[in-house]
Amino acid sequence: MNKKGKIPPETKMFNIMELVYALHNLPRTGWINRGVENSETVGQHNDELDLLAEKVCEERPDLDKKKLKTMLLVHDWPEYIWGDQVTAVEDPELRKKLLAIKKTGETLSMELLAKQLGSEYGDVLSLWKEYEEIKTPEAVMAKQLDKFQSIVKAWEYEKSNNGKVRTYDFIDYYREAITEPLLVSWLAELEEEIKNTKSALK
Repeated sequence: MNKKGKIPPETKMFNIMELVYALHNLPRTGWINRGVENSETVGQHNDELDLLAEKVCEERPDLDKKKLKTMLLVHDWPEYIWGDQVTAVEDPELRKKLLAIKKTGETLSMELLAKQLGSEYGDVLSLWKEYEEIKTPEAVMAKQLDKFQSIVKAWEYEKSNNGKVRTYDFIDYYREAITEPLLVSWLAELEEEIKNTKSALK
């Protein structure tokens, strides 16, 4: 801390690197709950989303690529403080309560992170809020990509024959939420692959 009470730029960069490192060592709770060993971390999830966003923008040049990729980069930052809280439960009332708790906790966490990083990173908080509000084309795509990546990862785990993950549990849960034509077509391709793979094993 310097004499003016501000965090030096190099310290802020260290804080960001610490955050990124921590997320790459934070396993995603949903996979742990399913008993998946050496499962994907939050950071790895974000890395794969970045690759998917690159592919999306090749097909959708109308989207702001920088905004989409940055939005996906920061969308899980609150988990650095709040943790990866699972809200995918069957009981609709319980899910509603869990979502409300998660939203409050993650909002407070993101505001704290933005405050610690300072005004130079002011767009981080606004981008995160834009993602949560799902009102812009980039936010809509980002939200749906987040779900699509989970489906792809589920298929990866199911193919490993661990018997603990069923891809169609994810497809059935997220199908109605995936409405972007490009992602709908990708999902159809994935379902065809699943069908062909399972047929070949019979």
